[in-house]
Amino acid sequence: MNIAEVDSGGHACLVLDAGGPRVAVTTDIGPRILGVTLADGTGEGLLASLPGLTIDLPAQPPFRMVGGHRLWAAPEVPATTYLPDDAPPVVTRAPDAVAFSELQATGLRKTLRVAPAADSVVVDHILANEGTEPMRVAPWAITMLTPGGEAWLPRFMGRTDPGGYQANGSLVLWPYTRFDDARLVPGDPVTRVLAIAGSEGRVKVGLQGRPGWAAYRRADALLVKRFAWLEDVTYPDMDASVQCYSCGDFIEVETLGPLMTLSPGESTTHRETWMLVRVDPAAPIDAVLSQLGLMTD
Repeated sequence: MNIAEVDSGGHACLVLDAGGPRVAVTTDIGPRILGVTLADGTGEGLLASLPGLTIDLPAQPPFRMVGGHRLWAAPEVPATTYLPDDAPPVVTRAPDAVAFSELQATGLRKTLRVAPAADSVVVDHILANEGTEPMRVAPWAITMLTPGGEAWLPRFMGRTDPGGYQANGSLVLWPYTRFDDARLVPGDPVTRVLAIAGSEGRVKVGLQGRPGWAAYRRADALLVKRFAWLEDVTYPDMDASVQCYSCGDFIEVETLGPLMTLSPGESTTHRETWMLVRVDPAAPIDAVLSQLGLMTD
């Protein structure tokens, strides 16, 4: 693995490269993956850069979104979710990975452990309770992407019982989501969420996530995030382990680990494996899924 120190979007970063996707991770603020590209430039500008975007909160400092990929803890509670992460993370290097860690005032330590490989990059999202009280949390892996493309959320098409009589999934909605929003395009086997620059309002949906992947296609680049869907656990947001949020400035493709009660000293890890490939922008979704071996059942 090669490591280079660079400036990306005004932030000091380490670029990690093992022959596959190259990732740039911040070292001057709470960890963000600000870029993911291949050697030929595929993926350039795929992750959103939003240096001026903030979440303004009463009685709290603004939360700087920055852009790129971040780790939050679900469920979404502004008093704890939006705590500023503007301090440099602790950076720990290993031969095959680099960990970027920051401790919040609540005693929750958030760590991104990034391990690039020849054909993918593994991103571990680790929440550790270093406080004095139990915490009920789930790792929440959020990738902010540049408008102009579409997110793919696969629907599980298989059966959950031999006769196919039982429900096999759910579509989870947020209060501001409307079915007539042009950005929401339900379909089989993939629901698409469009990212339209300058569009008004916002839309968010979630699915159960049994297929174990979600993706975003923009121009000739496709970013696929693979993750494990686990049986007999509880996920946040009515068991929506894969979610997508779209507004006029960006789109987010999000995956979550299960809710866990962490006693002091305990931790939980949610792993995403990223694959970045060049694709034909006009190719039908089914053809791309077949080409990459992405299944929905």
